[in-house]
Amino acid sequence: MKINMNQIIYISIFLLGIFVWAYYRNAKSEKENVENVNPNKLVQNNIVHEQLSEKQIEKIKKIQSSFADVYKISLEETITNFKRDQNPDNEIEVWLNMLKAYEKFVYKNGTEIELNKKNEVFKLILMRSMMDEKKAEFETKCTILNKDEINEIFSYYKLAAKPLLIETK
Repeated sequence: MKINMNQIIYISIFLLGIFVWAYYRNAKSEKENVENVNPNKLVQNNIVHEQLSEKQIEKIKKIQSSFADVYKISLEETITNFKRDQNPDNEIEVWLNMLKAYEKFVYKNGTEIELNKKNEVFKLILMRSMMDEKKAEFETKCTILNKDEINEIFSYYKLAAKPLLIETK
């Protein structure tokens, strides 16, 4: 059987159409599977990594000490939580970016910033790390931060949202 150039072009366009359709169908399917979950019903994952590198531990120490006044968990618990992650380096990167946004806002507004405002800044950045800005603002229900401050904080967080993935059993 002899195939001419027009047939090759039509076949290529047809195959490209199938790939595009499959991609968008999969993207739509992923969005449909997103749901809110009560955090009190979550069960922690088992430890995946028995050991973390010294470099990872140093970054985790910086994260834990910098957020200590607004995220009250011990260094040991923080390290254990990172050991539960499939890819701790990715999670460390997210937290370092959160820290960068947090510190930029707090230091710009002076170290005298009240703890309840720091808490709201932290919560907003944490939500933003998992969802888009609009949803993060809605979920945080800010009562202390004004709209300009919220937008300023969002401008400091540069990573794309990484939703918390929950495995159901």
